[in-house]
Amino acid sequence: MNLTDQQSEILLEAYKKHATELLAIEESQQKLTALFLTIFGVGGSVIAALKNPLTCATQWGLTMIVVTALAIGFLYTYKRGNARITVRMLLTRCEEAMGFYEAGAYLAGEKLYKDKYFDYSKKGAWLNYLMYFLVPAVAAGFLIVVWASGQAAT
Repeated sequence: MNLTDQQSEILLEAYKKHATELLAIEESQQKLTALFLTIFGVGGSVIAALKNPLTCATQWGLTMIVVTALAIGFLYTYKRGNARITVRMLLTRCEEAMGFYEAGAYLAGEKLYKDKYFDYSKKGAWLNYLMYFLVPAVAAGFLIVVWASGQAAT
């Protein structure tokens, strides 16, 4: 495909915009995951070190906070995961339009990008898995500490 200079410039700007957006999406997901892991990890350590056991009301309150925070985190992750896939698809489309998958466009007789890179939009789901599996495991550990603290009183 032969692009005009104006089309090439527009395509390059779109590509840069999508790349920037992808970075923002992935960084926000990483920050959210790190925040949850830090809160539950440090919170569990603090509660475990308390001299006095937690009251039942406090235990239930902390449990509700954890459940609600996880629900918000799951929804956020689901939405950001869909946005990540869409942006990665747009990046791939720009690369396709720039001829990255076309034999001979940049390298004599070869494609610049191999066909396997065309599935780029399907990559990156590991960020979602951190929120769906690792964070709940740490949250469960936090809740075990919370509820064990109340057992010390009995």
